Amino acid sequence: MKKIIGLIGLIGMLELVSCRHEIELYYTGKGQVRVDIDWQTRFGEKPTGMTIMLAKDGDSITYTDVTNYVDQYNLELEPGTYKMLIFNRTSGEFGSMRFFQMKSFDQAYAYATQLQRTTDFWDVNVSYMREPEHIGCAVDTFTILPEMTDGSFHFVEWHEKGEDVRQALVLHEVVNPMTTDLFIRVKVIGFKYMAGVIGNISGLADGFLLSQAWRRAQTGYHLLDNWSAKAAPEESDSINSVGYITTSISTFGLPRGREMVAQRDSTNNVLSLCFTLIDDRQIVFRYPVGKAIKYKTAEVNGYFNKVDVTLDLELLVETPFYENPEVPNLPYSQPTGTGAFDAEVADWGDEEQVDVPM
Repeated sequence: MKKIIGLIGLIGMLELVSCRHEIELYYTGKGQVRVDIDWQTRFGEKPTGMTIMLAKDGDSITYTDVTNYVDQYNLELEPGTYKMLIFNRTSGEFGSMRFFQMKSFDQAYAYATQLQRTTDFWDVNVSYMREPEHIGCAVDTFTILPEMTDGSFHFVEWHEKGEDVRQALVLHEVVNPMTTDLFIRVKVIGFKYMAGVIGNISGLADGFLLSQAWRRAQTGYHLLDNWSAKAAPEESDSINSVGYITTSISTFGLPRGREMVAQRDSTNNVLSLCFTLIDDRQIVFRYPVGKAIKYKTAEVNGYFNKVDVTLDLELLVETPFYENPEVPNLPYSQPTGTGAFDAEVADWGDEEQVDVPM
């Protein structure tokens, strides 16, 4: 009996082996997408991580991934139209900004966090935005067509390797910086009386739209507390000594609708400077500079391209744009603790006739 059972089992195994047929590979109806990301050309640095977000057939974000593979990313997607957003790091890794409406592709935006005040008490009613960290975005829209997928059965021999017959879509994305630098240079008369300076500037954008590159229309103040000072050599020994103070800050740039000079009023941006003199007095100057802020590398005329929002800015408060009365003119002062003094002449008193012997 055991021999009969064993023989039946052996026959069954032989029949199973002899019935080997082609095996089938079934694709899930998704198209292959390869995304190549260029960080260096415009953004200038390759991050250690990135976030990729997709919205399928509409505005709602349907796919989000965080990855350390920042040069190339592979996707398998169903047919449809996709909006894609890529940015460095994650939304939680930026201390200088917060992210809102991240479920909406079109409405997602970043907003500057507030700078904690420390030693700046000369302009007590002003709160400041933090300077934004370096952030860049790449945005694209693409479509996966049905013919780019293979939802049918594709048969191959069981001992052969199946080949993927689907078409691959290759995307080349260039990441654009979403922040810019503002360079400020101010001519100062009475430069030798200056002991220090601190300032702020109003009217700069407080954030940007991630998928559109436009700045937000809302504005805020930036603190200017890191100045370099240099006397003008040809005038440094004169009574009205001349020098220059310069600084540079990272900013989101000009707000939406005020990119071009023609769109701005002079009061849209106000530069405030608080000078400490060598006798410890403080004196404040305020200048409406909305018309004076320019794009550093190119003047933008007529139509304004989205890419132009990241051009560097400059503000030059100096001649020939300003006459001497329109730049800071520091009053005469003497250093404290030096023993210097200003002479006073007493009144002559009552008139008195004196005979002078000859």
